[in-house]
Amino acid sequence: MVKRLYLDGCSLTYGQGLPRNDSLGSLFKNPGEYDVIDKSRPGKSNIAIAFDTYQNYENFDTFVLGFSYADRFGIQYQDQNLDFFSGFHGQGLNLNNNSLDVAQVQMYKYFYSVYGPPYSDKLSDMLIDTLVNFLISKNKKVAGFSWQHRDVQCQLAYPYIAPAQRLDDGHLSKDGTVTLFNLLQNMLDE
Repeated sequence: MVKRLYLDGCSLTYGQGLPRNDSLGSLFKNPGEYDVIDKSRPGKSNIAIAFDTYQNYENFDTFVLGFSYADRFGIQYQDQNLDFFSGFHGQGLNLNNNSLDVAQVQMYKYFYSVYGPPYSDKLSDMLIDTLVNFLISKNKKVAGFSWQHRDVQCQLAYPYIAPAQRLDDGHLSKDGTVTLFNLLQNMLDE
């Protein structure tokens, strides 16, 4: 029987800066032997991770969810993902839609004047707990991890990836991705 795995997260899960064949999704395919769909992307928020995972929960047996930073926010508009995160500075998404790019820059400016801790932290905690517990209630296997400490009731791993296993920009190197894969595979094997 083919094991179907759903992978989601931000750039650290996606493998920003790595060839796709060195990504976490590729490792779950081989040597992990899963049929994988990788919905992770750079800048993805916990809101977008929860939304996309919920849209796909019926199609997968196993979920690996790399929860992002609480201050990120995401929406969909006309089938376009609009990701907002604090380092982005609203420079536009290059969507080949000038009016949407202009609107996104304005939304960013207004949004970050009102969205932030403690609301963003509590919202992320609620989304993570609700999503993981929902998946477990549907008899799904879940390996969740976060790059930021969360105040949640569900089990999450908080991986430490040494600086020597990171790229210059802080993303995971090939070795760092293998370290993360081994941790997550151990969680799934428990």
